[in-house]
Amino acid sequence: MIEFKNIRKSFGAKLILDDVSLSVETGSIFFIIGTSGAGKSVLVKHLIGLLKPDSGRIILDGEDITNLSEKEFFRIRKKCAMVFQHSTLFDSMTLIENVALPLRKHFRLTQKQALDGAMARLGQVNMEGMAFRYPADIGDGLRKRVAIARALTLDPDFVIFDEPTTGLDPLAAINVDRLIRNLADEHNVTSIVVSHDLRSIFGIADRIAMIYKGRIRLDGPPDAFQESEDPVIRQFIRGEAHGPMEI
Repeated sequence: MIEFKNIRKSFGAKLILDDVSLSVETGSIFFIIGTSGAGKSVLVKHLIGLLKPDSGRIILDGEDITNLSEKEFFRIRKKCAMVFQHSTLFDSMTLIENVALPLRKHFRLTQKQALDGAMARLGQVNMEGMAFRYPADIGDGLRKRVAIARALTLDPDFVIFDEPTTGLDPLAAINVDRLIRNLADEHNVTSIVVSHDLRSIFGIADRIAMIYKGRIRLDGPPDAFQESEDPVIRQFIRGEAHGPMEI
C-alpha cells in the first residue's frame, strides 16, 4: 500500500499541494487527475524521492520513506518504477539494449544474461519481434511499450505512469491501457496513473482522485465521478469550456 499523508509542497510563493492525503491499495490501478499544473506529477515524484514535501509523510508498505537519503532511495526505486511521459530511450541503442541496461547496472549480469532478461520483458509487452530495431524506427506507442518493459526489469511492486497515453493515436493508447490493466490483473502490480485522458480514466481505473487548487476534490471509484453533482467535477469529466474551473 502507498499512503500520502497531509502532503504540502510549494515552489517559492506558489502553493502546489495543500494537505493532500491519499491511499493506494496494492494491486489496484489508481488514477490521479486534474488540469495541467494541478500538481499531479509533483505528488507522485515524492514517492521516488525526486521531490521532498515541505510537510507530511509518505508511507510505502508500512515504511516511512519521507526523509530517506538519495542513497537509501535506490532500493525504493527498485520497488517503485516510473514511466515518464516521454519514453526517454537512448536513440543510439537498440530496443533490447535499452531494456537490458537496468539489468546490467543493478544486477551486474553478463551481457548475454541481461539481453535474455530484456527479451523476456519485451515479450511481456509484445515487442520481442522488434527487439533489434532502434527507437527512431518505431512509433510513439511502441516506444511507450518499450519504456514500460524497461521499468519492469527490476520486478517493481509499484509503477507510476506519467501521462502514458498523451500524444498517442487512439489504437496505441488503447494498447497501453490494456497493458496497464494486465499488469494489475496478471501480476498484481500496483499502478498510479497521472492523466487527464478521460477514455483511459473511465476505461481502466479502479479508483480516481482529482486534485484541484492543491487539494483533493474527490477520491472514489469511477462511478462516484460520473454521478457527482459537483460542478467542478462535472465540468472536468465533460470537457466543458465554461464552468467554475479556471481554464
